[in-house]
Amino acid sequence: MLRFRMGEEKWSVSSLTNYKMVRSMAWLYHNTKDAVSEFSKKYNCDLALAEEYLKVVRGIRNQQPFYVTDEDGEETGEDVALDDTWNYTDILWNGIQAEKVQRAFEKLNYREQTLLEKRLAICMTCGRVGSWKGRPTFEELAVMFEGSTASGAERAYRKAVDKLTELLVAEGALHAVRLKQKSKTKRKKKIAAAIYEYQADCDGEWGEISFDFENGTAEIIRLADWDTMKTNRYANRALPYSGCRL
Repeated sequence: MLRFRMGEEKWSVSSLTNYKMVRSMAWLYHNTKDAVSEFSKKYNCDLALAEEYLKVVRGIRNQQPFYVTDEDGEETGEDVALDDTWNYTDILWNGIQAEKVQRAFEKLNYREQTLLEKRLAICMTCGRVGSWKGRPTFEELAVMFEGSTASGAERAYRKAVDKLTELLVAEGALHAVRLKQKSKTKRKKKIAAAIYEYQADCDGEWGEISFDFENGTAEIIRLADWDTMKTNRYANRALPYSGCRL
């Protein structure tokens, strides 16, 4: 579903993971005093990597002109960043197979569907992407389901995301990597190293990856089932969340 939103943006990045991290940095840049430090804490990465994401955020609006120009090169005053036209087919088909997404989505219950549509500001009937700023908060979502709290609504939303991911993997619409921390080593209250288990496509035996956050390196201890390609595609997909390299 986030791929639909990524396709609606005026800028592009190399992957959905990078898209999420760029959006996160953009929010921190506009809402905190030290975006680099906050980003580094959030993703447990070094400051150099956080600086790179900040450069991307600052450069996004320089990747295209803001205004349409006429034949003489004069600005018409039309801000192309505020384009409000919609092409529902392009949105739904952008990088993902819409029929498989729809089938997976329909297997969710009403509450799960509502949480996903409201929180992601996407209509799964017509494909329209709404305002990201205007999406409901978890407090507002909790009001929609009486007896729930904001934290309860957030947990329910994340479970719905996980369930939809499993259904999409089963449909062959995407691939996914699951991560869970097995152990960690702290130095001066900071995590210096950790071992994570990872699973490929939500199925089979879990593999293990050792992360050294101080040196920014990682080592595959054991490959997960289905991660048998020479490129170790699933293990490599897990690395951006740590800021490390193999």
